[in-house]
Formats: sequence, structure tokens, C-alpha cells
Amino acid sequence: MSTDLPLPAEDFAPSGPAGPPAESLFAAALRLARANPYGFLTTYDGLRPHTRLVEHLGVGEDGSLHIGTSPRSRKAADVARQPRVTYAVEDRGAAAYAVLEAEAHVEDGLQERLAHWKDDFRAFFPDGPEGDDYVVLRLCPDRIELMDFTHQVHPAPFGLVPAVIERDAAGWRRVPAARRAGPPGGGGRLSA
Repeated sequence: MSTDLPLPAEDFAPSGPAGPPAESLFAAALRLARANPYGFLTTYDGLRPHTRLVEHLGVGEDGSLHIGTSPRSRKAADVARQPRVTYAVEDRGAAAYAVLEAEAHVEDGLQERLAHWKDDFRAFFPDGPEGDDYVVLRLCPDRIELMDFTHQVHPAPFGLVPAVIERDAAGWRRVPAARRAGPPGGGGRLSA
């Protein structure tokens, strides 16, 4: 679903190597995720990644996302073994995407389940949010990659390296995006 994200022009006009501030990039990623409720969640079972299309059920001011699932799902089992996940959301019409690296947690409290429930889910979870077959995965991102050609969040003129922000104790900060140096298919090293 294409949206026109209301981004301040001064933050997203070409602005030299530093680019937009981390706070603006974080706000843009939140708006993109809120406007596009479907994305790809990748978990890891210790042997291989597992990716599936899911619907997130809200985006918190801190960037946390919530995904409903069964406690017996592969998603929940993977998160219990390895809480690091990746979630990718796209706005194809705006030529924009965000990839969130996050710590995921299984939330099984009734208040959390009630807060992140849709009646459309009753076909999958007949007992509703009160039943024992519905939990919520809470994703807490600490790294976000963002590219948005509509709002010029990309290297000039049309580079292939996204803007990257990471969260630490002080908040969000920009970090250099890495890409492989060397010929395609070669064992090049990562560079900024």
C-alpha cells in the first residue's frame, strides 16, 4: 500500500554524507511500518532461517512490533531458542523498505493478548485472546536499515546501500552501512 509519508523536507533532501539524522530515520521507519501492516519475519532454529509473511498488530513509540501466533508455532519455538529475528516491511508504491533487527519475546499475559487481537483471527484461534492457543511475539528493534527513494533516503545518485541506525543506551544513532568490496561473486571484504 503506497503512502505519502509526511517527512520534513529538510531532513530528507540530499544533505551530504551525513544524511538525515537518526531520529528522522527512526520516525520514517515507524511511519512506514504503521502504514504497511504486512512484512516478512525471519527466525532461526539453530540450523537454518525460517521466513514467513505475517501481519504485525501495532507499532509502539519505541519501535516495538507485535505479531500474534500460537505458542505451538514454529515462530514461537524458534524465538524461544534464538530471540534474534529480522523483520522486513515494504511500501512498494513508494519504493521504500525497512529491515528491523530485533530481540523477540513471547508475551502470554492476557493484557498483552487482548491489546493485540483482531476478530479476524478467530478462524485461527477459536477461543480468542483468552484461549491458551494465542500469544504475542513482541519484537524490540535495535538496528534498522531504511531505503526510501520517494523521500531520497539513499546514497546519491541511486546507490544500493541503505541508511542504517542502531539503538544503544543513549538512543538511536546513524552507523555506516556495509557492503562487500571486490568483484561480484568474489570473496570480498565488507566495507562502509
